Amino acid sequence: MTTTPALTAPPPVLILQRVAQSRGGRPLFDGVDLALHPGQLLWVQGANGSGKTSLLRLICGLSAPRAGRVHVAQALLYIGHRPGLKDVLSVIEQLRSSAALAGRPCSEGEALAALAPVGLDEAAGLRLAQLSEGQRRRAALAQLWLPRAPRLWVLDEPLAALDTAMADRLAQRLDRHADEGGSVVFTSHQALPLKRPVRSLQLGWS
Repeated sequence: MTTTPALTAPPPVLILQRVAQSRGGRPLFDGVDLALHPGQLLWVQGANGSGKTSLLRLICGLSAPRAGRVHVAQALLYIGHRPGLKDVLSVIEQLRSSAALAGRPCSEGEALAALAPVGLDEAAGLRLAQLSEGQRRRAALAQLWLPRAPRLWVLDEPLAALDTAMADRLAQRLDRHADEGGSVVFTSHQALPLKRPVRSLQLGWS
């Protein structure tokens, strides 16, 4: 008689173990434990000043925790609340530059294809200085539609300055990314219209 081997869950892409952080000598959070697996979405919540952005920066390796361990098992894509766009570049130049700096260069055609879902394909030649805040946010988020994107996405307030239609399109992209085995960590002051289950992590002192 043959037996079917038991299926094993894929290893986590992100592990936080007893992570603590402070800013200017003031504790932000302490004892954060988490394991995030492929296909999971994590919503980091908390009041202003609770350390949401600080936690994302720890995950991205941009700062070190005061205590605990942060382990990221694979490459990631980080889009911050201030995405660092350069006003002198055009929309398509910025997108291709960001991809190249991340070690994932893309062609002009691939960049134009990524700009279409965010409604900026016809504005590809405009300088970023000419765009509204909502358009600038969409220009940064276009990275999510590029080929060869990492499996782990870390997004700080991705809904900032977006209209309802673009928020829906972003949620659809995150759902599809999770369906394909990707993972997302995001902060947001409002819920995204996601169809997949969303884990939540609440920061703040009781």
